[in-house]
Amino acid sequence: MPERSEDYPWPPGRYVRALLVMTLEGAISGIDGRSGSISGPADREVLAAVRRYCDAVVVGAQTMRVERYNPMRTSPAIAKARTEQGLAAAPRLVILSGSLELPWADPVYSESAMPPIIVTGAASDVDARKRVPQTCELLIAPTDRVEAGWLVDSLVERGLSRIVCEGGPGVLAEFLRAGVVDEWALTLSGTLPSGSFVPVSAHCEDEFVFTRFVTKGDS
Repeated sequence: MPERSEDYPWPPGRYVRALLVMTLEGAISGIDGRSGSISGPADREVLAAVRRYCDAVVVGAQTMRVERYNPMRTSPAIAKARTEQGLAAAPRLVILSGSLELPWADPVYSESAMPPIIVTGAASDVDARKRVPQTCELLIAPTDRVEAGWLVDSLVERGLSRIVCEGGPGVLAEFLRAGVVDEWALTLSGTLPSGSFVPVSAHCEDEFVFTRFVTKGDS
C-alpha cells in the first residue's frame, strides 16, 4: 500500500484531513445506515492509507454506535514504519460524546494499541463519566460543547498533530465551521440502491471537479 500512502502525504506540523465517502446523490451511508455499504476495496485501501501515518482518528459517538469500529491496531510492518518516523505504533482513536452512552463492551475500547481518548463537554453527567473504561483516557472540554478548535489544540499538545476527522456529518460540519480543516479527502461512490455507476471522466478546474458517471452496464 505504499503507493496509496504517497497519495496522502502529511506535511510537517499540525494538519487536519477530513475523510469522507459520499454517493452521487449526496448520501454518506447506504440503506443499512453504514458507510461500508457504499464503499469498496479501493476506498478501503484509501482509508488504510490515510490512517497509516496519522496520529489520531476523530469520530463522533453516533458514528461509533453505527459503524462499530474494530480496535485501532497496525501490523508489525506498519508499526515499525511508523516508529521509524517517530510516531506511535498505531493511531489513537478520539471519540466525541456528550452523553457518554457508547457500546463500552466493544473491543475497540479495550484492545486498541493506544488508549482511545473519549472527549466530552463540561456539562456531561458525572455518573456517565465513571462508566468510561480505565483502558481509555477521558478528556473533558472547558465548555458544555466540545469546540473543534479546542479539540485540535488539545490533541496537538499531546503530540497528535496529524489528525484524520472521519465524521459523522455533524462532527465534520463542526470542524469546517471552526476553520480547522486543511484538506478534504473525498471519495465519490457510484454505488447506489438503484444500481452501480462507474466514472468515465474527471478533470479539475478552479475550485471544481467535473465528473461523468454512467451505468455500469454502459461502461
